[in-house]
Amino acid sequence: MLIEENLHFTNINMDKYSEEMDIEICAKRIHTPPCTIVVVAVYRSPTGDVTYFLNTLETAIDQLYYNTTNIIICGDFNINYLSDNKKNRS
Repeated sequence: MLIEENLHFTNINMDKYSEEMDIEICAKRIHTPPCTIVVVAVYRSPTGDVTYFLNTLETAIDQLYYNTTNIIICGDFNINYLSDNKKNRS
């Protein structure tokens, strides 16, 4: 059980990775002794560029990753790999 007094939150500026329609991303670092967790929320419009989205997401995650950091990625990617569509290939 986490006690709220032990939590410390830090906003992470992800503005340089956000491009309307292709990727919107925000993140918050949560310091909970003995670990650090980064929660990343991501949105991609159904009409956005899949390749750009995946490349930008990878770059953003690379910036956030440290050996002592756990990362949780959540959001709406709007990629349907069940349909054979050239937009889904990267």
